[in-house]
Amino acid sequence: MNLPNVGEIYEGTVVRVYPHYAILLFDEGWTGLLHISELSNNFVHSFTSFVTVGNIYQVKVIAVDAGTQNVKVSLKAMTANDRHKALKRKKIDPAEVDFKALEASLPDWIKAENALGENKDGH
Repeated sequence: MNLPNVGEIYEGTVVRVYPHYAILLFDEGWTGLLHISELSNNFVHSFTSFVTVGNIYQVKVIAVDAGTQNVKVSLKAMTANDRHKALKRKKIDPAEVDFKALEASLPDWIKAENALGENKDGH
């Protein structure tokens, strides 16, 4: 497994939340620990009300221990410039866009919507 480098920015999904830290999973296959002290420069009273399973965050890697493969990440270490870079969108190749599933489902959705309308009107 390739571990990240300190200072790099990654997008991770929260997979586990504890009272003072959370575990994030990254597409690259590694996990990172986000501690309550790395959320904000401001006081955070309730970590679990701020961070929930399924949340996706752009975070900066602040420590990597290659021996244990422990990775620590931070939200508060993200500078305004880091946030700006993280928000840049990737261009989507039009060839990768596929609406066939939506197109196939549309007639069924229209029928269901019409049936709901008929039930409301009492017809």
